[in-house]
Amino acid sequence: MEGARTDVRASARIEVARRDGRDVLVDVRSEPPLAVRATADRVLLVGSAAAPVGGDELAVHIVVGPGATLALGTAAASLAWPGPAGRPSTQTGHAEIADRAALRWEPEPLVAVAGCRHHTTTTVALAADATAWLLDEVVLGRTGEPSGHVTLTWRVERAGLVLLHHTEELGPDVPGWASVVSAGRHRHLLAAIAVGRPTPDTAPIATPDVAAAVMTMAPDAFVVLVAASSRPVARRALAALVPG
Repeated sequence: MEGARTDVRASARIEVARRDGRDVLVDVRSEPPLAVRATADRVLLVGSAAAPVGGDELAVHIVVGPGATLALGTAAASLAWPGPAGRPSTQTGHAEIADRAALRWEPEPLVAVAGCRHHTTTTVALAADATAWLLDEVVLGRTGEPSGHVTLTWRVERAGLVLLHHTEELGPDVPGWASVVSAGRHRHLLAAIAVGRPTPDTAPIATPDVAAAVMTMAPDAFVVLVAASSRPVARRALAALVPG
């Protein structure tokens, strides 16, 4: 059909290096609908069109060179849209963090629009003394609508050893959906992964509005999982579990 949207295959690459005592972007490449913008205190991925839509394939490659630090975020929330014939959309992220380097990756939430089928796979490979703070937030449907189907896979390696490899499926067609062991009635899910900092000694949180806990992966690596009624509630729980 004339004017019909075609599938999008696009990628972005961000590489930062430490030079003359400061962090410098040495390689920045992107294809629509992905764009990269540097601000005073961090680098932002910007969406220049509605994406991902079912059938789209997006990829982001991040390289943090020896001794460098990269703070990376997104300019706005991402909406995963349904595509023709229920086709899934995919987004892959791969980050390489070198010796003494640090990555702080805090994108805005992914919103699972009703009817979407979206797969996100994120792989992070750290050197032995690299550090990272990785945030992943998902909103299960827009206001007043059911959630689409989202599959989230995280793999975190340090010095070639796996710290975390986990896949989570979310959506009304997932067995056990709405049970207490899944999202229940909560619409905002948050996961934070820390590598290179001690596990905080904080107790789990359980109220009608939020369930949250810290799980240790290693003496200096942990995961925080939060299921909450809203983003402000989820963020307050995260701040309580990981002070500072």
